[in-house]
Amino acid sequence: MTRVLLVDDHPMIAAALEMLLRETNYEMLGRARSVSEANKQIGKLKPDLLLLDVNLPDGSGIDVLRRLSRSRGRPFVILLTAGMDESQLLAAAELEPEGIVLKTSDPGLLTDCMDAVVAGKRWTDPEIAERTRQAQEKAASAPPLTRRERELVELVRQGLRNRDIAA
Repeated sequence: MTRVLLVDDHPMIAAALEMLLRETNYEMLGRARSVSEANKQIGKLKPDLLLLDVNLPDGSGIDVLRRLSRSRGRPFVILLTAGMDESQLLAAAELEPEGIVLKTSDPGLLTDCMDAVVAGKRWTDPEIAERTRQAQEKAASAPPLTRRERELVELVRQGLRNRDIAA
């Protein structure tokens, strides 16, 4: 039995996933509705698989994945998304979640993805894979950033305000 934690703030998604996973080899351990809740639940419940929404009320699932990527023994991660912008696509590609599924997809694709991930494979929705490829090509053709520009981008990514960055 694969132990699953859902991180999503939409009640309808949670209810649908609970119904979808009934009578399967997946046990829903619980649900977190925010980044802060997710960080607590992951440490407490130690899931095997994390179904992680990209957009959460207090931050991004990408940030949760970034934090997990620095830890040992992290769970498998499948990003769930209604859509991702180019920066999210590039960040996800860099962090390499085991799966990415569009919330608008057929529910059977989510179970296909989960089965593939648990079997040690990567699975990405074809639409997301194509959009990621396009974003990577676009980023590769852009002029490179200077060292200072990369520092500024990192400070912005950390959530610092302009005043703090200027200081």
